Amino acid sequence: MLSSLAPQATAKTSKSPARLTVYLLLVYAIFCCTQARAWQLEIAEPNLKVWTQAVSHSEFKSFKGTVLIKAPITEVMAFIKDTPNMVNWYHNTIEARRLQKIGEKTWLSYSVTQAPWPVTDRDSVTIVEQQDLAQGYRLTMQAAPERYPLQANRIRIPKLDGFWLIEKLDANLTQVTLQISAEPGGEIPSWLANALVIDMPYYSLSALKTQIEKNNDE
Repeated sequence: MLSSLAPQATAKTSKSPARLTVYLLLVYAIFCCTQARAWQLEIAEPNLKVWTQAVSHSEFKSFKGTVLIKAPITEVMAFIKDTPNMVNWYHNTIEARRLQKIGEKTWLSYSVTQAPWPVTDRDSVTIVEQQDLAQGYRLTMQAAPERYPLQANRIRIPKLDGFWLIEKLDANLTQVTLQISAEPGGEIPSWLANALVIDMPYYSLSALKTQIEKNNDE
């Protein structure tokens, strides 16, 4: 009886190193992916922070920024949703408008970003969808480049995914998060795009905070 059990025990023991190897490889792969996609803190101010992140299968980084604004959430939300007004605060935006209402809380937007010389200006067509949360709102953005004709002297951004997250912290304090991953399209050096990726959230959120708080004080 004991001799019949011995081969089974030996077989089970012989498989253990293989299982351990597979397990360690999985752990290593997960660790490497996590490290490669970790957010890198670029700017840390008392009320404003900016991170960048390397993206798999892309030469261009994503960005994320958060800012604290001393204003009611309703005022912040209304300001961000005022698409034409983006030219007054969203970094390097020289044109912005709504193209079409798709649903009760979904619309199609168009904007133009001024690029540094000699790079051609970029334009984007995005579907924006509003989600009402328990303590705030989420505006999800996704590129829809085919939904509007190509414009002269502008290169259409082919890929863009992101969101605004507007959260109520108290009656007069709102936290805003902006996160975007995009491909600029056309011929543009990745080093140049990645060098500018910090400016977009930093200057946009700084201006957003300044203008809303100024309006709130008046």
